[in-house]
Amino acid sequence: MKALIVDDESRVRKAIRLLVHWEEHGITDIQEADNGLKAIELIQQHRPNLVLLDMLMPLTNGLELMEWIHNHYPDTKFIVISGHDDFEFVRNTILYSGTDYILKPVDETAINAAVGKAISAWKAEDEERRAMHQQHVQVNEYRPVYSEKLLTSLIDEPFSQTQAARRLQDERIIPDTVSDIRLAVLQVDPSDEALYNRFGNHQDLLMFALLNICNEFMQKDRIGVAFRHFSSQRNIVIMVWDQLATFPTRLKEINSGIHRTLSRYMHFGISPTGLYPEDMPKLFNHGLSCLRSRDLTVLNQFLHEEVSGVRGGDHGLQFSAYEDRWKLAIMSGQPNLIAEAVEEWLAAMRKNGAITPELLERYDRDIERFLLRIIHEAASPLAETLLQEYKEESAASAKPSPDKHLFSYAEWQQYWETTIGWLAAALQSRKHEGQDLIHDITQFIEQNYQNEVSLYDIANRFHVSREYISRKFKQRHQINIPECINRIRISKAKILLQNPGLKMAAISEMVGFKNEKYFSLVFKKQEGISPTEFRKLHEKDS
Repeated sequence: MKALIVDDESRVRKAIRLLVHWEEHGITDIQEADNGLKAIELIQQHRPNLVLLDMLMPLTNGLELMEWIHNHYPDTKFIVISGHDDFEFVRNTILYSGTDYILKPVDETAINAAVGKAISAWKAEDEERRAMHQQHVQVNEYRPVYSEKLLTSLIDEPFSQTQAARRLQDERIIPDTVSDIRLAVLQVDPSDEALYNRFGNHQDLLMFALLNICNEFMQKDRIGVAFRHFSSQRNIVIMVWDQLATFPTRLKEINSGIHRTLSRYMHFGISPTGLYPEDMPKLFNHGLSCLRSRDLTVLNQFLHEEVSGVRGGDHGLQFSAYEDRWKLAIMSGQPNLIAEAVEEWLAAMRKNGAITPELLERYDRDIERFLLRIIHEAASPLAETLLQEYKEESAASAKPSPDKHLFSYAEWQQYWETTIGWLAAALQSRKHEGQDLIHDITQFIEQNYQNEVSLYDIANRFHVSREYISRKFKQRHQINIPECINRIRISKAKILLQNPGLKMAAISEMVGFKNEKYFSLVFKKQEGISPTEFRKLHEKDS
């Protein structure tokens, strides 16, 4: 516990320090002030449980200090220690709820008895305060549940509106004269860790605090009520049935109150006027739509009454136009290409204009569908394993919330770069774990040599750049891909040429040459003789 000694004479303060048995009274923190003004400053800083004060002091005297303590810190106990046996002083000590009035010189027994009495009174009152607070918390925690369910049912259960409205009138929550109403939907930022930490990450306590602030402004004039939308985790609904035209002004006052208490401003989606209770669902959805379509790049605008026209539909920004660049970056596994692909997409978002929660969700959903398609195409037959790993990685990663109050391009850039970087690394690791890319390409060529197979086709099929394939293939086989294809074709042609019943044009086409003359040219270059000469030699050997 804490105590403050206030006296303009240092010898008196020293005497009090020596005479009081502080530890016996449970007092461990003792401050001193030599005038009333300094005492006020220390009381505000340290909140002492007990103040021992003189009456006649400079700047602010004892009478003024007692009145100030009584008005600002009524829980604080104080004892007057004075050298004047003045009835007026004693009367004011009683008036301002002082515990005792002791005359100087201070007697050890008297002052310890007074301190003990004051501390006992403080503890008893504190216990009572705690009990009342606990009771108040319990009442406020459980009683609103019933009314919140009824108010929420007006939005979520239109068929039971009449019955719910009658109960709300019986409970005196909604006046029976209500006809026209407006709604506002308050949305809490789900990613505001600092705010949640203030309430021990207990969301119900946070919502309870916000409701108290909202209802303080609504109930003082009985113009409306605030309630938590029971089926939502983060939305508070504010319904007003009086002073509808000035509803936005009232919401600004509420937001100022929230900022004073929590150092935060909240966003509100505001509905037009509607009928009670039948228009409740429509008005609620309008408020949500206003929040979902608000421009996240606009700062210091917290009231949203109109549904934005920003949709990003057929004529808006489409991620599909950037998929090829992203695919190449992922398959290359190169961080610089990944960063460039994401930066190009973000630059397009900036150029496109407004960014809304609705658009952000659509963009992220399109990107996720694209990544899942890459997994299925590139990782087969191990797609299911990689898909499970991707889901686990996504669940563990810190994905930005589209509903975050402060939008950050850098935050989304880091998230997308991290996500596709992880996928690129996972795909590359599978190549090194036995899925030999060049082996797979060689097999593909051997199985499709008779068709028109180009480097572009191979790169597109295996999702790797043509330069990468060409370089790696030559490192493995010491020849380039077109030369490899021709070698396979000529080796197959040599077998077919041994059949005298097959015409040269047919053999040429069967092994993939569309032109018999070109087939003969390639054959002679590789074997040193023409296909006809090869056939004659074979016939002689036979």
